[in-house]
Amino acid sequence: MNDKAISVLDQYDMTVNRTFKGRGTIICDTDKGMRVLKEYKGRTQKLELLAQLQGRLGDSLRTDTLIRNKTGELYVKDLDNSVYILEEQVEGRECSYKSEDDIVKACSAMAKLHLKFMTPLSYSAQEADHTQYDIPVYFYADDMEKHTMECKHVRNYLKKLGSKTDFERMLLKEYDYFLDKAVYVTQQAKEESRAEYEAYVHSNGLYCHGDYQYHNVLFGKGSNGSYTGIINMEHFAHDIGARDFYLLFRKISEKSDWSFDLAESMLDAYQNRRTFPPIEWRSLCLRLHYPEKFWKIVNFYYNSRKSWVSNRNSEKFASLLRQEKQKEKLLNKFF
Repeated sequence: MNDKAISVLDQYDMTVNRTFKGRGTIICDTDKGMRVLKEYKGRTQKLELLAQLQGRLGDSLRTDTLIRNKTGELYVKDLDNSVYILEEQVEGRECSYKSEDDIVKACSAMAKLHLKFMTPLSYSAQEADHTQYDIPVYFYADDMEKHTMECKHVRNYLKKLGSKTDFERMLLKEYDYFLDKAVYVTQQAKEESRAEYEAYVHSNGLYCHGDYQYHNVLFGKGSNGSYTGIINMEHFAHDIGARDFYLLFRKISEKSDWSFDLAESMLDAYQNRRTFPPIEWRSLCLRLHYPEKFWKIVNFYYNSRKSWVSNRNSEKFASLLRQEKQKEKLLNKFF
């Protein structure tokens, strides 16, 4: 983050003792505790709702709560009109993807978060004031359709290439398998009722983190005992819990070579607190069966410089091929 962002700190009611850089943030040591300044790219209308959702979390489940400026707003702007938010810093060690115990705790905390985030239709008038901004419901079939069209476009591009690199030949050799799968799952997802999905999200007042990855989960100890910290919640979405679970489950499964035991532990940890309703379970199954990792590799390749293909592309694709059979076995067993 550019150091000029520090100039916005005088818009807050606090004394800054020192600042230092974090991961895309500026960490501030102030007279009111440690706080984090970060640039915000989303819609500012969402921030009041985010603050309300954050206020529901108790002592055992913490988050980097938004701080209001001197005029009571949840964001500030610099001279270039860039938007920044300030949050209380949550202390703790980052969740390790290598630790099954950490991952199980992260899944359990995720379910707890989703239960806290549910907004029944009977919420109070005060809460209604904070939810006037209507966040559109994310329907997963839309992204699948877009990604599948992109995969078709890249396949046509590859077939027209005169001379091909080793990576391009390897990619093209396996392309139809993954593209056929993408087409099939996309069609299944499009057959799901968008109206039913949106009505389900709205009627149950569902919200999710939007970027629930292991590096956004922290474990710490306070005066009242151990707690789990869930940070970077400004990506939150008006969507089902299965969206968060899918992201963490896929990321961890890829790193564990789609371990059956770990998959079962993650599912149990979440569903011991919150069972997936049928509409969410169908969504989770379809998301997992869609070859998103293949699309990511293809998309990165196509949008990169073609005169030089990184060895990392070949490594990722080789890993994808190596894991595919194990992944299919796991999905057939659990999903």
